[in-house]
Amino acid sequence: MATSPYGTTTGAGERESRPLMERLMVFGLTDELERLRDEEQWREGDRNSRTLAKDVDFRLLLTVLRDGATLEEGDGDARVSVQLLEGRGVLELEKDEAELEAGDVAVIDAGQSWRLRAAGDCGLLLTLAWPREKAEI
Repeated sequence: MATSPYGTTTGAGERESRPLMERLMVFGLTDELERLRDEEQWREGDRNSRTLAKDVDFRLLLTVLRDGATLEEGDGDARVSVQLLEGRGVLELEKDEAELEAGDVAVIDAGQSWRLRAAGDCGLLLTLAWPREKAEI
């Protein structure tokens, strides 16, 4: 059963309802990326995302971005990992920049605002974690 205070996804549109956190969750990322690219949001826009897991101190987000699209975190409250599963991207922090390609993972410490710009179509797995004492329910 779900243990997250967030319960289940709404299942709106093209997606089924499912729990946001359980004792064990396993995802086939290749299949999940394919599903994201089959949805209208991707066909008509420059991005599509799906929250795979969510709790008060943790998020796991799978995203596809078209060439030139950006993903940003302005407040930088969470510690973050950005794992490029497909394609290439440029990760920008205030004073740092890193070029990422498929198979690379970057870790960004809490307190840093950042932006990822797709350099070609890409797929990525974003993990955000907050200390429990900072997490809000």
